[in-house]
Amino acid sequence: MNKIPESYYFYKEHIQKAKEEKKKLKKEYEEKIKRLTGEITLLNQQIDEQYTMISRSIEYVMKLEEQIKSMDNQLNTLPDKIS
Repeated sequence: MNKIPESYYFYKEHIQKAKEEKKKLKKEYEEKIKRLTGEITLLNQQIDEQYTMISRSIEYVMKLEEQIKSMDNQLNTLPDKIS
């Protein structure tokens, strides 16, 4: 009968350990990717909300500027009777 060399068992054990390590690393990698994806989603939402807030602030400032110009025009067109 042929006897299986000891090196076969040695390498088989190392291959099994390597497969387990690979599986462990893959799981850790997937968990990190999932966490980072969640963080990116949250950051995108925050950026969108900030963009909306800035856009509304700009619109508000532009409306105020128009109102100030309108009031200035009205004051400039008033007759000088007040003085």
